[in-house]
Amino acid sequence: QPFNPTLAQRLQFTIDSMRAANGIKGISASVYVPGMGRWKGTSGISSTGVPISPSVVFGIGSNTKLFTGVLLLKLAEQNLLSLSDSLHAYLPPFNNINPNITIRQLLHHTSGISDVSNVAGYADSMLTNPNRLYTPAELMTWTGPPPFAPGTDWNYCNSNYILAGMIAESVTGQSYGALLSSLLLQPLQLDSTFLDVYEPIPYPIAHPWQGGVDHHSVPRTALNSAAWAAGALYSTTGDLIKWYRALMNQNVLSAASFQEMTTFIGSGSYGVGLGQATVSGRTVWQHGGSIWGGYNSFMLYDPSSGTIVSVLINQLPGQAMEFAAQLFDAAVDFTLDLPSVAASAPGARAFPNPVASQVSVSIPNERITRIRAFNSVGRLCADEPNFNLNMDGLSPGVYLLLVETTSGAHSVKVIKE
Repeated sequence: QPFNPTLAQRLQFTIDSMRAANGIKGISASVYVPGMGRWKGTSGISSTGVPISPSVVFGIGSNTKLFTGVLLLKLAEQNLLSLSDSLHAYLPPFNNINPNITIRQLLHHTSGISDVSNVAGYADSMLTNPNRLYTPAELMTWTGPPPFAPGTDWNYCNSNYILAGMIAESVTGQSYGALLSSLLLQPLQLDSTFLDVYEPIPYPIAHPWQGGVDHHSVPRTALNSAAWAAGALYSTTGDLIKWYRALMNQNVLSAASFQEMTTFIGSGSYGVGLGQATVSGRTVWQHGGSIWGGYNSFMLYDPSSGTIVSVLINQLPGQAMEFAAQLFDAAVDFTLDLPSVAASAPGARAFPNPVASQVSVSIPNERITRIRAFNSVGRLCADEPNFNLNMDGLSPGVYLLLVETTSGAHSVKVIKE
């Protein structure tokens, strides 16, 4: 679908102006809007004199967790494990880790396990010998006393997802990277997504900056072997948009697994590798990620409109969340005024118009598969999977109907009495 050029200009202006105002080195961003397609923009540099290109890959940090969580859900669908299973069924005992913790408690961050990343001296260990390859089992020996009993509280913890990766390997006899590739990356054609350290990255990697210093020459082996299933993936905004579209359209998980993933609990309102928050007055599903060096990432999905935002920054602090929120605002507040989202098809007709209750749409030689109604500021107000749309309960005013057919998307304007 051709992306609206006015909105594209607005999105590019947003990342250019915010990058300049906040002194950010480089950014790659993508926004997907249903019926309009995907916009992708870049701004700034990878290294001195080298601009960020659309194909460059970034570390996505903790956005890796959604991949790990979905991987565990896929293994549960194959009856290789149950989320109610305890750690002792798959892993050896570790000090300070209760063997009766369940897989579900790991994925929801309700295990009570201490975060290995917060252990005193953790960062220094990574920097002292950056070429060292850490094993997940070794890292788990570093965990401190639990802050709470399993299931009694919520606390975001990288240890949870490292243990989840270890369980995936235990039940299959395959490496975490091989499982990711065979179950997720290859089927979804995520060709620019890689597990660093364990596989080569054939594409240009954005230079990571932290404290004004380019750390590209510092080996990543220690850092990313320690991050592993909790934060070692590298990707592009294009791949991440594709990942979220497939996942949120329920083309990856069963309905039951999708429900598990989007059941948000605890003070962090966390599902499986995914959080729920309010942005611009709308409930969205989101996750951020940072990793020393530095990289900063943020993903945002609006379940009411289907809008997806992906932001990758090659600097810490990076403010990826703030960039994503501004891009999201620009997308959802973009006035859907003819013909800004989709061209009105010749002969397209909505009747009755004005409408009091139900409106029907006809387009010559087209089979209509879905109709959505948006108000004047781009808010999704109604959604039906056929050629009729019930507009009962909507406030009087002008609405844009986004009509999806087997050949594309079209717009029709109606007045609600």
